[in-house]
Amino acid sequence: MKTIRLTVLGLLLLAPITLVAQTDKKPTKEEKEIKEKERDEKIDKLKIGFITTELALTTEEAEKFWPVYNELETKVKELRKANRKLEKEVDEGYDALTNEDAKKKMATLFENDEKEVALKKEYTEKISKIIGEKRSLKLLSLEHEFKRELLDRLKEQGPPPPRENQGQRNHHDRE
Repeated sequence: MKTIRLTVLGLLLLAPITLVAQTDKKPTKEEKEIKEKERDEKIDKLKIGFITTELALTTEEAEKFWPVYNELETKVKELRKANRKLEKEVDEGYDALTNEDAKKKMATLFENDEKEVALKKEYTEKISKIIGEKRSLKLLSLEHEFKRELLDRLKEQGPPPPRENQGQRNHHDRE
């Protein structure tokens, strides 16, 4: 009799969890965008704190440094976004690509990479005038170090939930 009561009690306790799990709906595109924006803002705050601390920026330096650094980041993000868009086009239309199209797209990708390097050189000179060459050099490695730390934190949290199309590969991935 005691075993039956415990079993019934256990089932009653699990019932709300089951109901909640069943009522979970797929997030809308807007909800995903909001979540991504919040995540990006959180990452930006962590990055600002990390770089400010590691470079030991004074208040005066930070006031001059961050607008220049943010301008660089915006321009670099635009180039990377253009590359991602181009890569997506290639991925989606891979079979229809001609050799000439492929050549043009590769040239565009390389041009964008070259533009990114040129931007970094240009802005490193501007940043060096604010914080000096030594800390400007350190900044270049700090960006990679921050990404590594961020990835390590994410690994500690465990794997993300599976995506809908996970496990599906494009036909050209096997080539």
